[in-house]
Amino acid sequence: MKILGISGYYHDSAAALLSDGKIIAAAQEERFTRKKHDSSFPSEAISFCLKEGRCTIQDLDSVVFYDKPFRKFERLLETYLSYAPYGIASFVMAMPVWLKEKLFLKSTLKKELRELSGIKDKELPKLLFAEHHQSHAASAFFPSPFESAAVLCTVPSIRTLSKEVTSSITRVLISPVARWSK
Repeated sequence: MKILGISGYYHDSAAALLSDGKIIAAAQEERFTRKKHDSSFPSEAISFCLKEGRCTIQDLDSVVFYDKPFRKFERLLETYLSYAPYGIASFVMAMPVWLKEKLFLKSTLKKELRELSGIKDKELPKLLFAEHHQSHAASAFFPSPFESAAVLCTVPSIRTLSKEVTSSITRVLISPVARWSK
């Protein structure tokens, strides 16, 4: 099973290719663009990973984005509400971008993948979205030599911290794509 993991549109865009649970290639977009903390779609990093893995986008079983946009939006709203009225200027600046672009990331990602590969929507692999903290945990776990591990992700939000203090993961638990919902 080949899975392409991607992050982007926030900071430090990157891509990683896994085959049967093993890392084949990984790269940050800034290594190719020479833009520190590049937040663009990681097209160069994806191309590098696919080339290293000797495969194309059509050969992938799925593409997994590192976060769930609606979940992130919910966390953002909760944070703004907890600091109201102090964050109103930031809130007013952030909302148009979220309402116009970031909430509809699935269509943006499909468009970028189509442009990168030159294939039609129906030929694209499944596009899935992982939990943000699960993505952090996976980035620590997969390069490790361990078959199982307890991973602690610390976060600035008390609400998130109370719900996601630890993630106990194994290659068996994290590998199936079914664990990541659309």
